[in-house]
Amino acid sequence: MKPWLKQWLPRSTKLWIKEQGARILELPWTRFDVPVSLLEYLAPGEPISLIDIGASEGNFTSSVERYCGLKRAMLIEPQPKRVEELKRKFRASHFSVHCAAAAAENGSATMDVLNWDYSTSLLPIRRDMPDAYGSLDIDVREVIPVRTVTLDELCRNLAEPVDLLKIDVQGSERQVILGATETLHRVKLIWMEVSFKPLYDGSETLEGMIRLCNERGFVLRHLQEGFHSLANGELLQGDALFTRG
Repeated sequence: MKPWLKQWLPRSTKLWIKEQGARILELPWTRFDVPVSLLEYLAPGEPISLIDIGASEGNFTSSVERYCGLKRAMLIEPQPKRVEELKRKFRASHFSVHCAAAAAENGSATMDVLNWDYSTSLLPIRRDMPDAYGSLDIDVREVIPVRTVTLDELCRNLAEPVDLLKIDVQGSERQVILGATETLHRVKLIWMEVSFKPLYDGSETLEGMIRLCNERGFVLRHLQEGFHSLANGELLQGDALFTRG
C-alpha cells in the first residue's frame, strides 16, 4: 500500500486490512490495535500500569485499556489543546494527565507547533529534508511556552512498578531517557518511536537509542515499521520494543 494512501484511509478500513493480512499469515492480532510486538507481553484481562509520553489524542492508552485493562496510567503531553482533550476523555481516577514535555532537565522551553501537529517536537524540525514529509503541512502554526520536566520528577511519588513506558516524542527520545534515571529501575517494557534518520535538529537515531537503553539494562526485542517518506517511500521511523536484558 502506498504510504500516502495509508494517511487518508479511515481507521476502520486500516484495521480490516491488518486483520485480513494477519489471518492469512497466521500472525498475532487484536482489533484493539495494540501493536503486534506487544501482544507477547500483555495478556487480556490482566491490567497493567502505563506511562504514555507524547500521549497526543490518547489512542495508545485507549487501545491498551481495551485490550488488557489499566491499573494506573499517566499521560504526558505538551500541547495544551491536546491536554484539555485528554482530560475530558480520561476522567476516571486511575488516570492522571500532565501538561508538560518530558525532558532531561526541569525548566521551560518554547515549542513550534506545526500545522500537522503530530510532528510537533521540542526539537526544531529539519527543513533541509522536504522529500521526507511530502504533502504534510509542517509550517509553524504557533510558538508556545512549555514546561519541561524529567520523568523522575513526575514519578517521584510513584512507588509501584511501571509495566509499560511508551515514548512518542518526535526525536527527543534521548532527553526523555536521560531524565528517567530512577524511574527506569521500575520499568519492565519500553515501547518507543525511533528514527532511522535524524528528522529534527539534535535528534538521536536508532543506533544511539539502542546504546543508551543498553547502558540502562534494556535490550532491543522487536522493531515495527512506521513512517515512510511520502515522496519516495523510504522508511524513516519505526517503533522499537525494549525489555530488560
